[in-house]
Amino acid sequence: MSATRRLITSNRSFLTAAVRRQHTQAVSPVALSQIETRWAKLPECEQGAIADYLAAKQKGDWKNLTLDEKRAAYWIAYGPYGARTPIDPAMKYKVLGWSSFFLAIAFGGYVYWSGNVVPTLRTHNKEWKEEEERRAIENKQNPYTGVYAKYREQVDGKH
Repeated sequence: MSATRRLITSNRSFLTAAVRRQHTQAVSPVALSQIETRWAKLPECEQGAIADYLAAKQKGDWKNLTLDEKRAAYWIAYGPYGARTPIDPAMKYKVLGWSSFFLAIAFGGYVYWSGNVVPTLRTHNKEWKEEEERRAIENKQNPYTGVYAKYREQVDGKH
């Protein structure tokens, strides 16, 4: 290993140790009291400082830890924050409400679109259907089940 690489590595470990020492000295007992209520609001750098401080304290004798330090260590290790946050019981109702809201908007948009925007086809009116039936009877289309079959039954008198 070259001399510069050894120097950089030793400087890096020195700086890391210095930063860790700064964090461990910066945590006060007041910062640990009521950690459960304040943990989510703390910036990540303070959360890291508290976690580093407690990790360093836990390496020693646990009998020397104060009650607040023990509580904070337990909270950081097992507390319901981050990924362990319990699911909000009202969330299913919120999801149901918002889903219903957007479905109602979509349905309303569909009804408006189909009623006002899309023109009605000329083949969907009563006159067109009557003319279609008249031509089917004239041409004797589908004599077994179609319109002509109904006409033939009426004319022939077969029921």
